[in-house]
Amino acid sequence: MSLRKSLIKLANRLESAWSKVDLSTAPVTLNAGWYVTEFVVQGVLQHTPRIVIETPNGKQRERVRELVGVHSGRNRMLVYLPDGRLKAYSKSIEFSLLARVPVWEGRARVLLICFRYLLDFFNPFVLFRMLAMQFKNPFDLSTQVLNFYMPPTDLGGYLHEVNKWEKYRPYSNHLAWYYRKVRIAVMIEELEQKLALEEMLIAPDCIFLAKDGPADKDEFDYLIPLAKTEHLRSSAILLLKQAVKKACKRNCPKLVYTDHDYVSNIDHENRLAPAFKPQPGAAYLHCFNYIGPALMFSKSVLGDVPLSELFDAQTRYRLGLTIFQNTADVVHVNEVLFTSDDQAPLATPKPLSSDSHWPDISWQRRETYNVLVADPAWSDKPSVDLIVPTRDGLKVLKPCIESILTRTDYPNFKIFIVDNGSELAETHAFFKTLETDSRVEVIEYPGEFNYSAINNFAATKGSSEFVAMINNDIEVINDDWLTQMMVWAKQAKVGIVGAKLLFGNGLVQHAGVTIGMGNAAGHIHRLEPGDSLGYQNRCVATQNMMAVTAACLVTRRDLFEQLGGLNEKDFKVAYNDIDYCLRVERKGLDVIWTPEAVLYHHESVSRGDDMSDQHIGRYFKELGALQKTWKTKGFVDKYYSKHLRIGDEGVYPRIVTKGEDQLHYLI
Repeated sequence: MSLRKSLIKLANRLESAWSKVDLSTAPVTLNAGWYVTEFVVQGVLQHTPRIVIETPNGKQRERVRELVGVHSGRNRMLVYLPDGRLKAYSKSIEFSLLARVPVWEGRARVLLICFRYLLDFFNPFVLFRMLAMQFKNPFDLSTQVLNFYMPPTDLGGYLHEVNKWEKYRPYSNHLAWYYRKVRIAVMIEELEQKLALEEMLIAPDCIFLAKDGPADKDEFDYLIPLAKTEHLRSSAILLLKQAVKKACKRNCPKLVYTDHDYVSNIDHENRLAPAFKPQPGAAYLHCFNYIGPALMFSKSVLGDVPLSELFDAQTRYRLGLTIFQNTADVVHVNEVLFTSDDQAPLATPKPLSSDSHWPDISWQRRETYNVLVADPAWSDKPSVDLIVPTRDGLKVLKPCIESILTRTDYPNFKIFIVDNGSELAETHAFFKTLETDSRVEVIEYPGEFNYSAINNFAATKGSSEFVAMINNDIEVINDDWLTQMMVWAKQAKVGIVGAKLLFGNGLVQHAGVTIGMGNAAGHIHRLEPGDSLGYQNRCVATQNMMAVTAACLVTRRDLFEQLGGLNEKDFKVAYNDIDYCLRVERKGLDVIWTPEAVLYHHESVSRGDDMSDQHIGRYFKELGALQKTWKTKGFVDKYYSKHLRIGDEGVYPRIVTKGEDQLHYLI
């Protein structure tokens, strides 16, 4: 057994000896020592949560422990707390555990945290710093340990790559000559904008006022419409030329868009956060105008469009949608090259019509954004087999099956319940009640629980055009859930469709999967409110993903069979869906996540805890297979961003926030 697995099993056993602190009664007295704390954070925080302790003696009557490195979702941290009474803690955190551990265990955990950090981000300086800090007093040592919970970032933050080119300013003439064949013009609204553009690392090849127009359209190949509220960073033209030159080796782009940010000297509202964007996705753009104003158009697509109209958001949006019909014509520069004085968040113009680029999918307005939904007139609905594996678990299985049968308006489906050795009489009695329903068939699959093998076996028993994998702890909320999934599944370029899943308390369980999160894969927006818009509207917009969960997934039968189904050898329980999605994505087919299909998912009720002694060996074997096969360590998901945190399942920029929090007082 690997050292990592052994340490986790040891930690599971040590928990029984911890001295847990009861936070429900006041006052709460703390003895100095190392504490393990678990708490939940919902959504993005604009401050660092803290614990305030009233000390009994000395000049310093109050000690504050800042919980640096928290993320949305469930957190577990090791901290050192002094003697005293727990006075208050931030209202933004919901404690589930605060437990004092033995001194030797606390120091051992410090060394383990340091060791794990060095494995991923080794360099001699960090090693020396870690050795030196072991001799600090426990409170200061704890402060430094907490810094390891922060994701490693470049010293320059998200502008590191943009700003580093300043050191090449003495060679700007040489750089301009090297990229001379990519000619970029900037159209401005006011003459005052011209000076800043001329002082850039590489100046635009042509600068002209919108009211005057260019002296000669043959002077440039690409055009940036730069409103008076927008600015280009010094190296922007250079990096845009680099991107175009690289792309032209395959296909010269018709549209280039970049990340952008806003002036940040007012406050720390979410709308002022940088807009970090994924690679091109037509469905996402139809729902949310995520490309915003940070655009550069090829002269070839402008046609008869009056150039001054490019300052109009509706005109830019219409052009962008047209070009996005073939995303091979679009290039995304994953750097913040534009900044804006405009304090308004990104806005999405209303649909141009109710028709969309996808057959039987309607384009509609909802509040401040657009949605893509199944057209009510869609009539030719293909058949689909719903595969539901189970081993007893009647408490979740019964509402799952009954909700599908009674609350699904899609007419052409059949349920295959795969009985993996159920033993309880009530389970078999429930199976008996389903015998008269032609939409349900119970098939037996004895032996060990192998999720991949079970689904592969069940798929051979049906003949429908599509196959859907459904966990037995899924519960239907909206009647049209399958309709909304199937209308995407039948699209020619789509290989997989996933749904929006909520916990029973209404918080988000699955809004798509990002590859590389935690060096494996993770569910983004996990534990956010179910009606949250999410980062850049990603909780409410239909969009491309590299993967979705098989807790509720639809795919074509012929594709499933062509790829050999799920990998039942390397991924018996965990990551089989990720592996399958990546194989489909590698074939050039789209993996679509739609928020219009919403269901409850009482997560892993039947599967069990991967970190339990019973399953931990199997889990790490499958994790290793995923990392080896798909190189998920350090992987940058093309539908995410390298500037968004990947150490947890919250979606927010890797930037430091300094907002004020509110405290919950105990004394």
